[in-house]
Amino acid sequence: MYRLGVDIGGTKVNVGIIDANNQLLGTRRRYIKEIQDFTSAVRELTDELCGELGIAKEEIVSFGVGVPGTVSADGRRLLKAPNISILSETIVEELEKELSLPGILVQDSRAAAWGEYVCGGGAGAKSVVCITLGTGIGTGVVLDGKIYAGSLGSAGELGHIPVREGGRACGCGKKGCLEKYCAGGGLTITASELLGEGKTAEELFEAAKAGNEEALEAIADAVRLLGGAVVSIVNLLSPDCILFSGGLSAQEELYVNPLIEYVKEHCYTAGTLPELKRAKLLEYAPLIGAALMPVRARRTPKLSASIMCADALRLGQALDDIKGAGIQYVHCDIMDNHFVPNLMLPMEMMNRLHDYTDIPFDYHIMAENPGSIIEKLAIKAGDIISVHYESTNHLQLALSSIRDKGAGAAVAINPATPIAVLSEILPEIDMVLLMSVNPGFAGQKIVPSSFDKIRRLRTMLDEAGYEKVLIEVDGNCSFENVPKMYAAGADIFVVGTSSVFKKGLSIKEGTRQLYHTLGMETAGEAVNGGRRSNSDGCGCREGSDR
Repeated sequence: MYRLGVDIGGTKVNVGIIDANNQLLGTRRRYIKEIQDFTSAVRELTDELCGELGIAKEEIVSFGVGVPGTVSADGRRLLKAPNISILSETIVEELEKELSLPGILVQDSRAAAWGEYVCGGGAGAKSVVCITLGTGIGTGVVLDGKIYAGSLGSAGELGHIPVREGGRACGCGKKGCLEKYCAGGGLTITASELLGEGKTAEELFEAAKAGNEEALEAIADAVRLLGGAVVSIVNLLSPDCILFSGGLSAQEELYVNPLIEYVKEHCYTAGTLPELKRAKLLEYAPLIGAALMPVRARRTPKLSASIMCADALRLGQALDDIKGAGIQYVHCDIMDNHFVPNLMLPMEMMNRLHDYTDIPFDYHIMAENPGSIIEKLAIKAGDIISVHYESTNHLQLALSSIRDKGAGAAVAINPATPIAVLSEILPEIDMVLLMSVNPGFAGQKIVPSSFDKIRRLRTMLDEAGYEKVLIEVDGNCSFENVPKMYAAGADIFVVGTSSVFKKGLSIKEGTRQLYHTLGMETAGEAVNGGRRSNSDGCGCREGSDR
């Protein structure tokens, strides 16, 4: 098993392959000025590297991209990269199609911190801060084994702490930022001021080594400014390891070593100092870290057509149309007018409909005493049965009954039910059906917090080791909402009056339009597997919407 890492810098793109032991096997690079099409360039570099290393592309399971910019919390969108014009907002999706691999986008400084935490200078530490001293200053923070981005998504912008009131103009739009005095770009400005126009940071260090007093004092001043910022990190976060990487980290005698001493002298301590040292992975840290970022395989989105939204006088035709449109499941609601205020679709009718078609059924039991219903259902291979957590005191017994019938076992939860209730039954389930409306009736508006709930549920499942447990969403799975649900981590969508059964559209037209919003040209892409993924889950489950 191998992973692909991509590091995008200001002037070049590096591509590398990591093996199962987190070892970097080789890299290839191309200068940005030589690149006309970014995705094609990455594919070409990957092909060259695979050929050089004797690795089949099929052995690569995922990729990560480190970029000097702002990235969405889910690693799917590039929000801002002012210095890199070759990248689009949807670069990850474009690369996934080009490489046929699942991928993730990460800010390069966070990627560097993750790489150092996993297999570099921070290996074995609990919390790591990696400060990259390059043209600017990038900072990645790993707290208790997780990359910390902050609620606003911009944690780690150490370089933009103001240190000079009304000072040098910064690319962020402010003045007097730390990196304009302490990073390579800032020290180049200092060199020009002291040594003459056109002088560089490297020449400033050379002058200091030759004994130039002004150069020595300028570097010492930069050390004090940067040291004060690092002391603030130590006092605020109390990490057990702080690492320095980037081009300036090579200036150990005049810069890194004095910086470490300054921090040790000025930081608050209860007797134990953090480990302060130069990073181990150096220039390859962002590439390695990006490759090692956890990547959730982009499962193929699937649809479950709600039969309650079809014309009740033409159900046979509706089933034919559902199959012809390439929809994967028929969603069947069973309601008892007690657990929810509606009465819908008796078991005998379900069984007759199931005899008519070979499409798997996705049963959603919204009733008290679900066990009495489960035993009356005629189950075929690939069927799913969902039981509400709120409907029974004997949930595990109901799940066992579902498995005994040979169906996929799922738990449904209402909008107000916290996802934490699922923690004890994760080993028993193949899918979670998350209600994004209150159950009982079609045509409701979505509960606004549903998107965040999907995201939190996906994170909880993945972090607990249940990546293969699918998420189905039921409620207002419209043309507008489904792409957001999918981006948040949902797999299956119960589709009804707001999409494939929308008035004025045929089922086939609604399905085609819905897949188009998901970036798929036809429903056939979903039927045939869509993007490559490590797993489509339990193999006999999927689907949801109203």
